[in-house]
Amino acid sequence: MGLVDMDSTTTSSLSRIEAKTAKAILEGIIASYPQAIYFPLRAFYLERRDIERSHPSSSGTICVNYTEELMTKLRKTHPALWISLETILEEFIIRFRPSYEEELLATVTALLQRAESQFEHQRHSSDGKGSDEDAVRASFSRTLERVSTKFFRSQSEGSSPPKDDRAKKTAEFSHRYKEAFETDFSMNLSTDKGANRLTLTDIISKLKKWKRILEIQVSSIPPMLPLMQVSPLLSSFSFSVPDLWPGACDPHCITSPPQRKRKSDNESVLNQSSPSASAAAAMATAAAAARSVALASVYEGGGGYFGGGSASVEIPGQYSPNIMNDSKPAPELHSKLVKFASTVEVSRRNEQLVRRIGMIGSHGKVHEFLLQFAIPYWTRTDERTAQLHQLFGRVLRKEAISSRRNLWLKNTAIIPIAQRLRMTAEEKCHISIEDIYIKDCHRRGIDPNVVSQLFVEKSKHDKNSTDSKAAKLDAYHTVCKTVDSRILSRYIQNAMGNSERYFQFQRTFTAQLALNSLLQYALDVNERIPSKFVLSTRNAQVLSPDFRFSYSNQGFLEENKSVPFRLTRNIESFIGPHLLSGVFIPAMASAASAILANQNDLDPALSLLFRDDIISWYVSKSAQREGSIRSTQDLERQLADRVTRNVSLVKGRLKKCAPIDSKSKDDNQDLNLPTDEGARQLVAMATSSENIAQMSVSYCPWL
Repeated sequence: MGLVDMDSTTTSSLSRIEAKTAKAILEGIIASYPQAIYFPLRAFYLERRDIERSHPSSSGTICVNYTEELMTKLRKTHPALWISLETILEEFIIRFRPSYEEELLATVTALLQRAESQFEHQRHSSDGKGSDEDAVRASFSRTLERVSTKFFRSQSEGSSPPKDDRAKKTAEFSHRYKEAFETDFSMNLSTDKGANRLTLTDIISKLKKWKRILEIQVSSIPPMLPLMQVSPLLSSFSFSVPDLWPGACDPHCITSPPQRKRKSDNESVLNQSSPSASAAAAMATAAAAARSVALASVYEGGGGYFGGGSASVEIPGQYSPNIMNDSKPAPELHSKLVKFASTVEVSRRNEQLVRRIGMIGSHGKVHEFLLQFAIPYWTRTDERTAQLHQLFGRVLRKEAISSRRNLWLKNTAIIPIAQRLRMTAEEKCHISIEDIYIKDCHRRGIDPNVVSQLFVEKSKHDKNSTDSKAAKLDAYHTVCKTVDSRILSRYIQNAMGNSERYFQFQRTFTAQLALNSLLQYALDVNERIPSKFVLSTRNAQVLSPDFRFSYSNQGFLEENKSVPFRLTRNIESFIGPHLLSGVFIPAMASAASAILANQNDLDPALSLLFRDDIISWYVSKSAQREGSIRSTQDLERQLADRVTRNVSLVKGRLKKCAPIDSKSKDDNQDLNLPTDEGARQLVAMATSSENIAQMSVSYCPWL
């Protein structure tokens, strides 16, 4: 495993006992491949610095110091590259941040989904206790109080008049929404214990009201914006990429001429009048640092004796684990940033608006990225799942059983920029099942939300669990009569144009879906809702946005899942019974067998990734950030049993999907069972109407 492959895991090691070793590894990466480590290292430094300021600790101070030293080394050794990257990222952070209405809409939508899920759980529970309802209501009241404090009170506390545009927008936003928001959720009556008695139904109703209000406001944003209007600086950005050859981007080739010792510099500094000797020494050090940085900048930009390739800004996402390449990185072959596309597209993803920006590379291709705001845990988890995809993809290319079926994995590039901002690579040919369904509804002139409302109305029943399951099953069958099962098939048929391309796409899509379904089941990935089931109309790749593990409250992966992966009506109809039996099931079994054949090599990597992920999950779920107060070693010891159990569960699920060797069958097993019986059982579970009907409304089981 290369050093560049595990950069995010190596950065997290700076907070552990192996920090010195990790620092030495990162110094080597900075010297050879600065743009491979710049983005994750910068985001990690900002995140750890904020945690340390909130909850100081000795281990946290060491981690921040090590990270700061690495950032300083990167800045000093690559000053021209540093200035270019920092200028671009500063524009991203300032110019592309969402408005307050967008942020509040995303918060209200998340709260609404949580409230509806909690309401459905209470309605279907057989023993609804008043104390539990009071606890849920109190929890939502506290959450809404924090939302109000974040968006309104903390912004309106300042007594000074607004000076810049952002401050004026803040004051206008607070003036427009503060009083109505706090009145709707009875926050101005919080002093009276009996006054604030909003039920969960009232909270859901008011959240829906605020979602409609904010959606109307947000919908006024045009879908396309000129880059000159959004960021004049980025629109004027232009790079001239020199002709590159092997070694042109290697910083080791950039050697500076021997420096003559300048005694007069130190002498002149010491001779100046200064309050103390320490001040004189500081001035001398600063002068020497300034000369070295200036010299490094000259030779970095001019390329020394070889060329200026190391100072050219590369298009992000061209290092492992974002590429399907097992060889040593060759920066001189990477696409360099020439300029930015002239327009910025505003689109909707997962109930929030995101900005799409294009980067024109030196090879003429436009690389498109979504600028998304997400909590640090989500970004870190997406980086770890990208590493898992890269490890499994390497195994699939290596093993004959999988390479014969042309099985391949390619993850989505996630580029962290700041604590809550990241870039996600997404081409215009990527489309989700939800987008396809919405387009079909608009073509027929119907509201896409009507089906969800019909399902909720038909599934309403009392709290008897057996009757509620039957009611949801009847509602599922009723809704299926109104939703066509060939929406996806028609869309792909229109996109492909002819039967030959359609069949080739169908076959490749089936194999890709088998790999994606295997990982959904083995890694216990949650929330495979239609908006997160994305495919590429260019190469039939099934992508994995927000591919995150689903932990229980105790930190364990769920052992028994009624629906192991998404294989709903439209997907099953598009694949067809022949490809389901002839491509999907064999591809799933072959991939599981290939991964298990490299079990000894993958076990350490799985343990590391699950260790980092569960610690990040634990810290993100802690209200007081206990993980930043307690040492990382204490958390590792506490959560070690969970890591071991989760890794064992993943391997057990892979073993279930792998072909059964007739020689290794137990005495209790039927010898007449097919070798791929495990995969067939999972397909039967995923396509069972009884199982799918019990999923939540957001899952859209009828689609």
